[in-house]
Amino acid sequence: MMVFILNINPDSQSIAYIDQVMENFTNVYNLPFKREIRFVVHELVINAIEAMEKIEPYSKKAIQVHVYHSNEEIKITVIDEAKGIAEYDWDKVLQFDLNELDYSDRGRGLFFVKNMVDHIWFENISETKFLVGISKKIHI
Repeated sequence: MMVFILNINPDSQSIAYIDQVMENFTNVYNLPFKREIRFVVHELVINAIEAMEKIEPYSKKAIQVHVYHSNEEIKITVIDEAKGIAEYDWDKVLQFDLNELDYSDRGRGLFFVKNMVDHIWFENISETKFLVGISKKIHI
């Protein structure tokens, strides 16, 4: 079993850092679904950074990335210090309507994440802490 927690700043350098960490991690442990796992973490971190920028553009608060890896599955959670997604919108953000496609860069990430993992969940930890979690069976 492997567990690690990273506290990263909500900035673009942190995106590059977490991408590199996850690339190294998936390669060292020779995980299946390497590209999917890296994409999922990349998207979740970008979403957390964007959420925090909307609240406090120059916040010194950190984003926590928790990775839990066993022989059966990988679980990843990303906790930001922004308001998060309202509970009544949780189902809506996991859907994507091609009829509403405007070719903007954003807005599709959680839909793709949902389709790359076995389970995705959200949790309002507090008024200012929001968690997005995923799990994926890896059967090594």
